[in-house]
Amino acid sequence: MQNSTGVSDHKTDSPEKDSGKPDTNRTADSTLPAVVVEAKNTGETSGYVAKRSITATKTDTPIIEIPQSISVVTRNEMDMRSVQNFTEALRYVPGVTVDQFGFEGRGFEYLMMRGFNALTTANFRDGLSNAAQGLFFNSFITDTYGLERVDVLRGPSSVMFGRGDAGGIVNRVTKLPTATPIREVQFQYGNFDRKRFAADLGVANKDGTIMFRLVTTALDTDTQDRYPNTGGERAHNERFYIAPSITFRPTAVTTITFMGDVLNNRSTSSPFFITAPDGRFTNVFQSEPKFSHYAQNQGSFSYRLEHHFNEMLTVRQNFRHAFQKGTFQDIFSLGFNNPEQPTVADRSTYATNERLNQTVLDTHLQAKITTGPVHHTMLLGADWNQTNASLRYFEGYNSGFVPPSIDIANPVYASQPIPRPDMLLQNAKQRIDQLGFYIQDQLKYNENWILTLSGRYDMLRTKDSDLLSDSATRNKDSAFTGRAGLTYLFANGIAPYFSYSQSFMAQPGVDANSKPFDPTRASQLEAGVKFQPVGGRSLYTVAFFDLTKTNALSRDPSDPTGAHLMQIGEVRSRGVELEGRGELLRGLNAIGTFTYLDVDNVKETDFKGKRPIQIPTTMASGWLDYSFGTLGYEWLKGFGLGGGVRYVGSTFNEEGNISTTPSFTLFDAMLRYERGPMSFHINASNIFNERYISTTNFNRYYLGSLRTVVGTLTFRF
Repeated sequence: MQNSTGVSDHKTDSPEKDSGKPDTNRTADSTLPAVVVEAKNTGETSGYVAKRSITATKTDTPIIEIPQSISVVTRNEMDMRSVQNFTEALRYVPGVTVDQFGFEGRGFEYLMMRGFNALTTANFRDGLSNAAQGLFFNSFITDTYGLERVDVLRGPSSVMFGRGDAGGIVNRVTKLPTATPIREVQFQYGNFDRKRFAADLGVANKDGTIMFRLVTTALDTDTQDRYPNTGGERAHNERFYIAPSITFRPTAVTTITFMGDVLNNRSTSSPFFITAPDGRFTNVFQSEPKFSHYAQNQGSFSYRLEHHFNEMLTVRQNFRHAFQKGTFQDIFSLGFNNPEQPTVADRSTYATNERLNQTVLDTHLQAKITTGPVHHTMLLGADWNQTNASLRYFEGYNSGFVPPSIDIANPVYASQPIPRPDMLLQNAKQRIDQLGFYIQDQLKYNENWILTLSGRYDMLRTKDSDLLSDSATRNKDSAFTGRAGLTYLFANGIAPYFSYSQSFMAQPGVDANSKPFDPTRASQLEAGVKFQPVGGRSLYTVAFFDLTKTNALSRDPSDPTGAHLMQIGEVRSRGVELEGRGELLRGLNAIGTFTYLDVDNVKETDFKGKRPIQIPTTMASGWLDYSFGTLGYEWLKGFGLGGGVRYVGSTFNEEGNISTTPSFTLFDAMLRYERGPMSFHINASNIFNERYISTTNFNRYYLGSLRTVVGTLTFRF
């Protein structure tokens, strides 16, 4: 059931949000005393605002005390906006560009942070890296219904997490067992014949020593990808997700949680359109409706252990093993090669078999001590991160399995099945081992000054194997990264801060000459102000940053397929981000963001002084959500209305900054009704069905997401 602020009653007292406070919902005859258990996930939330987080420091810290930009997308916000995929969750976050390749029906989570690609590099889950990257398509994907919240930490963050790129990290926080029973069932239907079932069920024994939760979803939907001249045949997506978890509290000072999940994803979507010889967008897919296929099976097992020796010392250990198997196939255009048929494009097939495994272990000791007027929260830890990826890449052009050419003036798709290509062109493996040691001290003086000092040393080994040539390349590297930040807390809730942070990250893959990519490093200066009104439910931030990244990757313009990357040297990103989240009036929640980015290649290369592709200079967004029940009229009780606007500025299409993709503005809307244990939401994104291009590069247009309307019926019992 929802209260007037829109926060789900059965979630507001979960242990993940207690922020170190004893559980007040225990039964009177509980056999264990109340125990201080710090929030493993992140701290308390109220409506659209989170007040605490462990993402930035691995300790339960008020966000206003963190000397770095951090935004939190709460479960309540995701429910109100009826978030359907992971990038939708980040549409109203500053500094983050999502869906830069337009509508993405395959499941890939394209995003950029402060001007840097973060498709996989920013992928973290429950404080552990989930940033393993395959050698072609493979990467881990997310089902948002299984998340409690999303923490977006902007800027270099390797000091705590090892593998974190220049733009920052996005920590997906999993729903975990609670002492309060959870019973939620959800039915959803939308345009493109979207059908989804979801359930979130949790139970606990009488004394709260054993808690269990099960989250599951099943999706069956068509997509906006529609093939011309086929009678309206559309690409189809199917997904199944299940995630059980169980928490044991054998003693009042020890907690262990076991988690597992399985996600199966099937898609026939393909985002690739053929571009006409004169550069026009044709609305003709270069693929075939019966050939394009993306199949991913992924799963993970993890545990989280916490033990309090006393009020001063706490030890934690987090572990996860994740794996994915993917088989992918699609068609790419070879261009218009027959002068006598200028509108006929030749095509070829390609396919991959990929595997991806990642094992991560993090152990740290936390100590809270006081030395005179200074209170310390100290952390000493080590983590290990191993990734294994393999790729078998096939093409059909040289093996005789060539799909028929297609005429963009009158497209006719093949009526006969097209065989999967069998000519093996690449057979590769890559292994990355990273071992890191870190130390941190958060010093609070006189309850006003907060100095955060962190340091980390990483050792890295990589091995890239080419099984076709029976050769291997081995690399070793090491790096020290650090962070220093100073915050001052005024009594009225204003907190100016200044920080310096660094990152270091291995970059999987090789360039067009099969040379492995060098690790990337980044450093950032950031200054800003956070304001959290005393006793209020809002948080306002402004941040200025100057960020430089070396060994940055960009698409190789000499490769017409766009599949290969190259290292372009040094990229600098400077800008400002503004964000406000909170309850402006009783029942009125709001989000407002603005981003200005000045991103340039600064090293002596062919692209010096040019802005990298797909990076807008300006972005802005705003969202309002009002609960009419606060007006006091009985007949309006339970009704709510929301709406939002998103603006994304123009971007360059090629490294030489010759042409641009225009800016676009999109509008979203929401209507809801809640009564007793039932709630019904209707959400529409891009409500005016603006037809826009997200980006244009490598002679391809990527069409943005068209209007999506979804109705969601939820029962809580």
